[in-house]
Amino acid sequence: MHDDGDRAVSRRGFLKAGLAGAAMAAADWRLWAADEGLPAYYGEHLAKVAARLRGLSARCEDGFFFITDLHIPANACMSGRVLAKLVAETDVKKVLCGGDMPEAFGGKASVDRTVAAYREKWVAAVEGAGGDFYPAKGNHDFTIRDNPKAKSGFTLSGKDAHDVLMDTAAVKRRAVTNPEDPEACYYYVDFPKARVRYIVADTTDSITSERTYWALQYGMGERQLRWLAEKALATIPSGWAALVMQHIPMAEIVSGERDNFAIFAPWRKILEAYQSRGRATVGDRSYDFGKAGGVLLCDLTGHEHAERQTFRRGLWHVTEPCDAAYSDYIVGSSPWCRDVPYKTRGTPFEQTFEAIHFDRRANALHFTRIGGGADRTIHLGARRIEAGGTLQFALEGGRKAVEWGCFDADRTKKEQNPKNKYQHFHRYFNDVAEISNDGLLKAKKPGETVVTAFLPDGTRELFAVTVA
Repeated sequence: MHDDGDRAVSRRGFLKAGLAGAAMAAADWRLWAADEGLPAYYGEHLAKVAARLRGLSARCEDGFFFITDLHIPANACMSGRVLAKLVAETDVKKVLCGGDMPEAFGGKASVDRTVAAYREKWVAAVEGAGGDFYPAKGNHDFTIRDNPKAKSGFTLSGKDAHDVLMDTAAVKRRAVTNPEDPEACYYYVDFPKARVRYIVADTTDSITSERTYWALQYGMGERQLRWLAEKALATIPSGWAALVMQHIPMAEIVSGERDNFAIFAPWRKILEAYQSRGRATVGDRSYDFGKAGGVLLCDLTGHEHAERQTFRRGLWHVTEPCDAAYSDYIVGSSPWCRDVPYKTRGTPFEQTFEAIHFDRRANALHFTRIGGGADRTIHLGARRIEAGGTLQFALEGGRKAVEWGCFDADRTKKEQNPKNKYQHFHRYFNDVAEISNDGLLKAKKPGETVVTAFLPDGTRELFAVTVA
């Protein structure tokens, strides 16, 4: 005869052994969630997620969670506990946070509450479960407008924002920072066993004196760019991979704000030069990466509140959905991610974030969705073809896609959603190539295109193609 404590321990042991969800009734999964202090409705969902993460961790070099755009007043505030549970139950121990903790409107008191909630419900929760927390700074960290019509608001100083974001146990213990910049919210962290470096950039590293709200300016100053180029990139050991994380996207397709393409051109030029073993001149400095020994996996961002990805000049750019309960992640994610549910409280879809594994053998990134949406795999290497030629795509293991698609990698047209001034539809083009529904790609003109394969279970695989 076992008491309730024995039953809970037995259930946890059963899960850790990796036995699949089909072996347990849905009711038992709900009991498991309740035992762990989570709402019962998370039970079956998290059990499936945990089983997938264990399988990926067994064959991949490294993995981490990525969560972004918490906008805490509009957040169900369950994702910190969910992250803590997954950290405790799987081998994925790192959490990368893409920034934007506050809401847009509310005043200083709202910022103070946001900072307290962020520290307690996300950072402390993850660290208490044995995980590491690595944040980036968003354009709302930490600045707010009193209300939509007000000309007043509040912005933390650069030093105060630094003291909030850089105050995690993992950052203080492992991050390499710029000692010449006391306000630096950019850094890198090395994981020698996996041969991976995580580089965190700050896309709003200055504050305007012209207003008290929304005062963080889009852009990256010369001091940060120089440190990132000379210290974070140039010192990547040979044979290593590196992932770049920042808040604001800087490439077409993933960015809904066209000005960002120009604003972040210097940083994009540096990354592209590194990836191609070339040279980049930014301001009065030239950076030569001809002897670089690493490879960049992707540039991972938030800010757009939606899932989009593109491949430009050797580098994948990926932006992820918001964790906050906003509906713009549905409009903005089409057609990349289909049948995305509304973030209804009281369901596992009230939160949205990702687990990402680096698979060196397959040269791929595997994305596991927690919340609404579907899993996907991004294949990192680009396939090459001459204009006028054809390329037949096929999936490993004899799997069949129910639909193939492709989109020009550098062109999109943004159209206002007439029902919501904060939402936009994105129109994509097929000028570079087109693909039939059996996976036969026909190259039309030089450029780059992203190929998508939708599988029967809703998962997706994405490929990059360069047309010469």
